[in-house]
Amino acid sequence: MLAPVAAFETYLSREEGLSPATARQYRLDVLALAAWLSAERRAVQAWEQVGARELRAYLQVHQAAPARTRRVISSWKKFWRYLADVEHLDMQGGPAELKSPKLPARLPKALTTAEVSRLLTAAKNQSSPDKALRDWTLLAFLYGTGCRISEVLQLTLEAVEVDEDQVPVAIRVIGKGDKERQVYLSPTAQRALQGWLKVRRKAGAPAGPYVFTPLKGAGAGQPFPVRTIEQATRRAGERAGLRPEQSTPHKLRHSHATALVEAGRPIEEVQEVLGHASIATTQIYTRVNRNRLRAAAASLPDVLE
Repeated sequence: MLAPVAAFETYLSREEGLSPATARQYRLDVLALAAWLSAERRAVQAWEQVGARELRAYLQVHQAAPARTRRVISSWKKFWRYLADVEHLDMQGGPAELKSPKLPARLPKALTTAEVSRLLTAAKNQSSPDKALRDWTLLAFLYGTGCRISEVLQLTLEAVEVDEDQVPVAIRVIGKGDKERQVYLSPTAQRALQGWLKVRRKAGAPAGPYVFTPLKGAGAGQPFPVRTIEQATRRAGERAGLRPEQSTPHKLRHSHATALVEAGRPIEEVQEVLGHASIATTQIYTRVNRNRLRAAAASLPDVLE
């Protein structure tokens, strides 16, 4: 039953244009199911034999949180379609017969301007000059652009657009679904990128197309690993007195989006900046803004007698 799983991951990356991380997660979800079937449902020898009953039993045993359960069911649905359409197997309904749990409506909690400032100061104030430069630059750039961490780390030199004075003004990034979009740089992002490129040139540019790469050592020329930057963000957050859930690269993206909405930018512009395929995803930030406006109105004193 394991034979089609590796091919499934390759198909998702090449044919459907999913990011390597997303394709890998789909594969892991399917592998977990295959391992459970092998241990608990030994009579099942082929994917065509797996129906909704087996899938419900798996979910009952694992009792995952609603968000994880939804993701797992989504992974199974993609795998079932792949087996039917590409491998031409006669599949049962399986995951199509399952009902995904509803998720509670949760609004993203953005960092305040003061919290972002504390985080960036903490990133810069550390004993290693190289790490200080790397961490401050990347965190400032993440906040200043609102890009995903994967988009920033895969940014290439040729995707940086400059003006007549060779000052960076915009970047082209490849987002989800392999879609390219142009992101104009805020003053914060512009300053961070310009400073990094200057240091990069002085250090002797390492071979490779990536903007954000170690300037020396074995990793020179390759993008910084996502995990490395996530850990650096968490450590900077600890020094800044922020909670772990506040100290992630994605939190900086939320904070950028919230700042745009609070500055009065149209939701369509925010959608384009973030690279959301559906405006419904972006509209959650308008709810954040309405909540703050409601709180501001409630804080006014009642002057009526």
